[in-house]
Amino acid sequence: MLKYLIAAGFGLVSLMPSLSLAAEPESCKKVRFSDVGWTDITSTTSISSIILEALGYEPSSTMLSIPVTYASLKSKEIDVYLGDWEPAMVQDRKPYIEDKSIVVVGPNLEGAKYTLAVPKAAFDAGVKDFADLQKYADKFDHKIYGIEPGSTGNNMIQAMIDKNDFGLKGWELVESSEQGMLTQVDRQIKHDGWVVFLGWEPHPMNTKYRSPI
Repeated sequence: MLKYLIAAGFGLVSLMPSLSLAAEPESCKKVRFSDVGWTDITSTTSISSIILEALGYEPSSTMLSIPVTYASLKSKEIDVYLGDWEPAMVQDRKPYIEDKSIVVVGPNLEGAKYTLAVPKAAFDAGVKDFADLQKYADKFDHKIYGIEPGSTGNNMIQAMIDKNDFGLKGWELVESSEQGMLTQVDRQIKHDGWVVFLGWEPHPMNTKYRSPI
């Protein structure tokens, strides 16, 4: 079982390029989604695509990083992105909102969580808050595992390290991908190791780690 160190409330919002109201042209049948490779966003994008297909549209999705997603929305190479975490990504998207190149359609999920997580063994041993990480730094090998470079979550973690928040100066942010990060989590739990990583809900990790691997 994984344990969240801080369970902050978040919501997911949908983004799309800024468009003036007009009759729907034939070109609007093609709906291009950005998929950033996170399991939860892939799921919502797939469900939306099934619904759109039933309505006669032609959806497609492209795997893109968060920075490229924003740029592609602005250039209208992508039409919709369903996984903007709020309030975490507010500053990242701010320039695009200000120049009116993208618009926030609205929330598609409320009450999500986005924070750091540890295995149950570490939580039961006393790691219940960010401030507890430094106490057990050697057990964690002074590393925090994140997802892909450029993600807001990684940037927030690196900012904590740089500012020595919670005594984390000198720790290393290990960037890879959602899949790479969770592979490391699997490995550490299997061998009774400790690991601190970027966790969020909803996500299958919350079900997978309810029992020891």
